[in-house]
Amino acid sequence: MLGNTLLDKMYTNDKITALKSGVDNIKSEYLSGNMRSTVDEIISYESQNMTICLFSLNMETGTGEIEYYSRQKYFSLNPFDDEVLKLINNLYRENAFNELKNNNYYIINGAPAMHENDITVLSKINDTKYILMQTPVKFIRDMSYSAVKYSMYISIFSLFIVAVIIYFVADRTTKPIRQLQVVADKIANLNFSERCTILSKDEIGLLSASINNMADKLQEYVEKLKDDLVKLEKSDKMTKQLIANVSHDFKTPLTLIMSYSEALIDMEDIDEETKGEYLNIIINEGRKMSEFVQELLKLSQLEGGMIKLEKTNFSINEIIEDTIYKNSIIAKEKNVSVEKHISTNSIVYGDYFRIEQVFQNLYENAVKYCNSNGMVRVSTSVENSKCRVSIFNTGKKIPPEDIDNIFISFYRADKSRKNMGSYGLGLAIVKIIIDMHNERYGVQNMENGVEFWFELEIADIELEV
Repeated sequence: MLGNTLLDKMYTNDKITALKSGVDNIKSEYLSGNMRSTVDEIISYESQNMTICLFSLNMETGTGEIEYYSRQKYFSLNPFDDEVLKLINNLYRENAFNELKNNNYYIINGAPAMHENDITVLSKINDTKYILMQTPVKFIRDMSYSAVKYSMYISIFSLFIVAVIIYFVADRTTKPIRQLQVVADKIANLNFSERCTILSKDEIGLLSASINNMADKLQEYVEKLKDDLVKLEKSDKMTKQLIANVSHDFKTPLTLIMSYSEALIDMEDIDEETKGEYLNIIINEGRKMSEFVQELLKLSQLEGGMIKLEKTNFSINEIIEDTIYKNSIIAKEKNVSVEKHISTNSIVYGDYFRIEQVFQNLYENAVKYCNSNGMVRVSTSVENSKCRVSIFNTGKKIPPEDIDNIFISFYRADKSRKNMGSYGLGLAIVKIIIDMHNERYGVQNMENGVEFWFELEIADIELEV
């Protein structure tokens, strides 16, 4: 469309401008009297597919003479060419020469009829001399057609190349957006397995980073929620177990106390020996209940943060020796031998009374669940500024499924035990106190028994010389 409407006019206007320029240049050389330069100028324009005619004309008599005509390639000594004579005659009848009095050029574009395929520019050199320059319209149309044709080829090729480039650019541009949609849909369905690929630092890149961050946060919150639900379910289970354990542990002593109290009331002729026996049973069972309540209160205070640590430097060996001595009667009753392997570097940093309570609970359990004629071994070792205290006892191992839960409040590895003061409370107190010290603790089954352990920080003591 552009070729057919604009290029033809553009080429025509360019040719008219070139003809005007040629007329002016040849006129200038002709008026200078330099015939060689005039001929060179004429030859130059003829090589551009232009026809040049120099002639004289007497407007009063209507007679004239052709000095030069390109198609004849000779000067005016030869007869006039009919074609150029007819053109000059037509210009004369159209009064073109009179119009040159007021204008520098007289332009014919496709007229008269016999020269409709040429563009003609007529100009006056002096009073009787004129110059006429022509160029074929067909040449212009051929150039225009060629330009249109090759422009079409170039346009089609360029359109194809641009389409391919646009396809890849659009695909590269929309790919992050499509990925954003996929990831967003998965997040909406609580699937956090996929993340956006950040390919740039523009708005899409920032949006991808934000979605990734949102997915990480949501995944973290969902995992935390799952953990909280598991903990809540576990806590609910443990609460039910607590109620069952406390009810069971209180039921037996309360039943005994009530039974023996009723017997004392009903028996009028009871002897003093039997009466004393019944009263001792009532007192012992009451004491057990009191001790159990005290353990519950200790656990509640520790879990509620009501008890604060008062850390000092002290000897862990002192606690070990004192505890073993106080429980020696119990060990002798079960014929349990006690071994000690204690390190000399025993000054640690912690709360003396709470650590004493920890060791007391672990040692009591070791003696209590040690088999008859068995052995309890207490040992300490120092490594990496930590003092590890280990209490081993021979006897029945802890089931593997109970190892991870043994320190949980009110948990009992042996569900059939009916005695108070079992692992259900003592180990829970151990866990809380060591956690308050930010130290480690644990339990492991050994070849012929069970070993509990905990660590404390070695005291930083500066020796003065």
